[in-house]
Amino acid sequence: MNPTPEQADAIDAYGDGLDLVLQAGAGCGKSSTLKMIARSDRRRRMTYVAYNSAIAADARRSFPGTVLCKTGHGLAFDPRYGDRLRRPRQTAHQAAQALNVRSILGIIGSSPTITTDLGAQKAMTSKVIMRMALDTVERWCHSADDEITAKHIPHYDGLSKKRAREELAALVLPVAEAAWQDLLDADSVLNLSHDHYLKMWALSRPRLATDVVLLDEAQDTNDVLSAVLLAQEHAQRIAVGDSAQQIYSWRGANDALEKFVRELGCPELTLSQSFRFGPAIAARANVWLRLIDAPLRLTGWDSAESTVGPLDTPDAILCRTNAGAMGIVMEGLGAGRKVALVGGGGDIKRLAWAAEALQGGQPTDHPELCGFASWDDVRQYAAEEDGSLEVLVKLIDEHGPGQIVAAADGLCSEQQAELVVSTAHRSKGREWPAVRIHADFRAPKPDQTTGLVVLPREEARLAYVAVTRAREQLDDVALDWVRTVTAVSE
Repeated sequence: MNPTPEQADAIDAYGDGLDLVLQAGAGCGKSSTLKMIARSDRRRRMTYVAYNSAIAADARRSFPGTVLCKTGHGLAFDPRYGDRLRRPRQTAHQAAQALNVRSILGIIGSSPTITTDLGAQKAMTSKVIMRMALDTVERWCHSADDEITAKHIPHYDGLSKKRAREELAALVLPVAEAAWQDLLDADSVLNLSHDHYLKMWALSRPRLATDVVLLDEAQDTNDVLSAVLLAQEHAQRIAVGDSAQQIYSWRGANDALEKFVRELGCPELTLSQSFRFGPAIAARANVWLRLIDAPLRLTGWDSAESTVGPLDTPDAILCRTNAGAMGIVMEGLGAGRKVALVGGGGDIKRLAWAAEALQGGQPTDHPELCGFASWDDVRQYAAEEDGSLEVLVKLIDEHGPGQIVAAADGLCSEQQAELVVSTAHRSKGREWPAVRIHADFRAPKPDQTTGLVVLPREEARLAYVAVTRAREQLDDVALDWVRTVTAVSE
């Protein structure tokens, strides 16, 4: 396959020895471009840093032998971690007992409480504190920061106001710091995770034995890995991705493409010819690219026929939330269809079990519901504040947690499915012939002061990811509200 003019420009820029950023739109051949660069110069050692292990495995089969293909975690892995990674799963309750959370915080007697945003008192059991502390450590591990601070405590619905955050920090930070000190010990009582040893590696300031670094999916690279790669001043660095597909900032990922341009002063080239879909779908994608003022616009592949309009029987339905996906699964199974859920039913089951705990007056450590003292509080918060929780409340109240868990157990594999359901986040990197966007992508409401209809930038990027999963047919009627948006916010 001959390179397109844009790909030829990228290969030439590599040959000039320049650090480089490649903005590659959806389906625009970024992987094939990196392979062309690798094949153009077999004299130099290259390290291809993949987004996940499946991509790394595929790259090892298709890149020249001069290229080391690893994930960031693969670069950081040391065999001495093997036994700790293979330990049985450790629940937050078991971790709290092993680390002795009550002793760390000096708790005697009943569990401490904190004030939720609704004014209720939420009991902070050792299990809940431990879960939040581990979440905090994980977020810190994704960052380039040397110390754990309150900014690393995740956002929890129902615990977002200043007083709640301060009370939360007083309980969570001491346990998070104690957890990290334990994890540094080869005989730690807590289970080691892949993110933990990646952070240990990054803090050691490693120097990669390579001449060229090729970073893929750079728009969703955690700061911890970006910092390591930016520090490889002896190597030529090429970052490839699509800033418009940055959709994981909520879990610590940031746009390394922007960092490379800013910190290295390198040129920024584009790959805009999509080989996934035709002009009709490209036009729908460009609506979102214009909205966020992205640096490229897509050109559809003339040889690919694509249509945009309502679909009765899509191959895949993409949802904004787990609750939305849960609703489609219930609807599909109720109609007697074979339904698959990308990523499996584990997330749905854990959400249902968390709701069941709150209904029974028990606390939960589920990140979407741990900020609430009762199921009634979830109902109140959903009615007043949050559309996605409103969908969850409706499903739980209509079907009950048991029926939802049973539905999750009734899912089939994607190979057997008549319908594939996915959240938009999990759809990234995937594609289907015919895709419908679900209605839980809700329109933003006008600002009561300015009258502007403002959409968070990451929501617009998520919609762009969703519409570009279709190869032949796209039903994005649920996103018709985009024409009402007057501004985007960070």
